[in-house]
Amino acid sequence: MSVLNWPKSFPRKSSRKLIVDPLPQSVLHQLVSDLPGPKDETPAEQASRFEAQLAEVLGYNPRNAADAMLATHCVLLRLLAEDAHRDASRRDLSPAMAKQFLRGARQADKLLADMRKALARRQAEPQGKLDPALFASLGLDQFLIPDPDDNPDDAEDAFSAIIVPLHPAPKMLQ
Repeated sequence: MSVLNWPKSFPRKSSRKLIVDPLPQSVLHQLVSDLPGPKDETPAEQASRFEAQLAEVLGYNPRNAADAMLATHCVLLRLLAEDAHRDASRRDLSPAMAKQFLRGARQADKLLADMRKALARRQAEPQGKLDPALFASLGLDQFLIPDPDDNPDDAEDAFSAIIVPLHPAPKMLQ
């Protein structure tokens, strides 16, 4: 990550155009990997479930992290509705319990439909663009911008390079 300096008294010359990724792959993968799976799932089953759920989330065409979050909510609500329908059709349940599961399944189906509508409304609106002048006018012109040659494994180094000089060590460590 490149850090554009703030305040403006530290000019930074860059030949690159500012790049701001609205949906970083790491964020998308984290959202999908947080979706729950079966209890005794093997790593191979987990990997295939991850790929299927990632494809389903990408099927909603998320443009940014907020769209991806709404899409993962849709996947989660679909899973919840399927499980509730499955539980409602079990033969060993009392009619009252089956009715309760069916009511829960209908509620999850309604929430899923509402979430899909909300995502569709959100995607119908034009996507906002990053305006550096707006951030500069607020005094917030420090941006973290992914470099094309960044390695995602180096993220800890970038954060520690910023935090350590700003926070002095306690007296007993000096």
